[in-house]
Amino acid sequence: MGKTTIFVDESGTLPDPKDTVIVIAAVGTGNPARFKTIIKEIQKRKKLRKQTGELKFYTSGEKTKMLLLKKVAKEQVVIFVLIVDKMGRKIKDTPEHFAILCWLLLIDVIGIYKDNIEVVFDRHFSQKSDIEQFNQQLQQLLNKKLRVEHVDSKKDKRVNIADMAAGAVLAKETGKSNQFYKLIERQIISEKRINWAEAKRSIFAENKNLLEPV
Repeated sequence: MGKTTIFVDESGTLPDPKDTVIVIAAVGTGNPARFKTIIKEIQKRKKLRKQTGELKFYTSGEKTKMLLLKKVAKEQVVIFVLIVDKMGRKIKDTPEHFAILCWLLLIDVIGIYKDNIEVVFDRHFSQKSDIEQFNQQLQQLLNKKLRVEHVDSKKDKRVNIADMAAGAVLAKETGKSNQFYKLIERQIISEKRINWAEAKRSIFAENKNLLEPV
């Protein structure tokens, strides 16, 4: 079995109280170059030729989202989803907090693929120090040294596939639409639900000295 590339992105935000739920999606593929081709195929369509930026779920039209997710649904990909109920809270967007959520998602990925993965995140933090802190925290929690990369989705558009998957799940969770979720439902092999209090309990159960109380 060759190496699997796992693309990770989120939909919804931690600090905005209007976002009651945040979804993080990991999309795995043994052929990551195919994701680049899918993006190009969508953007070459007549009405999208001028769209050279990101294909994000909440900035793309319904037709674009449907076209892209239909193409993804035909590929040999697996999707892992973490749905977090923020419990009405405004949560600080820190490397520690985001690492907790990505840990809870990636432990399921590692349970299947073991060490045979590389993980590509849509760059969540702009500061190098925050990225380094996130990486350190995540690998401590996983107790593994993973090959991790953080990319600018405007330059590496493959990660936008994960954004589309996360957006499709969030649209269903918030009652806006489930048509996009249905397109990729068969490829979702793990869908974990947790609230913020449970996430904190999980981290302290794993290592009580790892983090300060949040």
